[in-house]
Amino acid sequence: MRYRAVVCDVDGTITDLRKVIQTLGIETLRRAQDKGLVVMLASGNVLPIAYGLSTFIGLEGPVVAENGGIVSYRDEVYRLFSNEMPLKAFAHLEKEIPDVRRLFTDQWRQTEVALHRSTDLQKVRELLQNWPVEIEATGFAIHIMERGHSKMAGVEKACQLLGLYPSDVVAFGDADNDAIMLKGCGYGVAVGNASDLAKRAADHVAKKHHSEGVLEGLQHLGLL
Repeated sequence: MRYRAVVCDVDGTITDLRKVIQTLGIETLRRAQDKGLVVMLASGNVLPIAYGLSTFIGLEGPVVAENGGIVSYRDEVYRLFSNEMPLKAFAHLEKEIPDVRRLFTDQWRQTEVALHRSTDLQKVRELLQNWPVEIEATGFAIHIMERGHSKMAGVEKACQLLGLYPSDVVAFGDADNDAIMLKGCGYGVAVGNASDLAKRAADHVAKKHHSEGVLEGLQHLGLL
């Protein structure tokens, strides 16, 4: 088998647009693991949520949370980036956008700042254009991160822990913040509902959406 692992985004990839997890996605990832693949989640969400989801699905691979800012594996947590600069950037935004607000889950966030998706993305980009931060929009939130912070950085750390190479990994995603991961792994699959940026980064664009697209991608590669 050429590929030895799968890394899958959560929101929009194995959930619907309401962020409701699809049972087909759960079943598909379990089947992939049963076939001998290491299966990992890579989420923009905080570690407690991503870890809980991975645990209840029954996955045994590392968990990549906060867009690659944190990796958890076998009860060890690796913090790859700092939220010091994102917090300073948010304090600047508060002065310029009085109603800007962070996500409820930011009380657990350690390596970035996530803004409510109703925030004016263009204005955020303009106000922070000279700051040493990355701005990523997922459709579910706007993330402010240190430069170099990406899901791919988290996947690289996960591969290091597993003794694998990124070229061993098939990645699945749907949003702009998945693009670097889709491009950087051995093979990238964008589900049918993916953003244009994610589709351009992928090796294969599924015709079907969300979890059906994940299943389609694994079948396309002969992994299921």
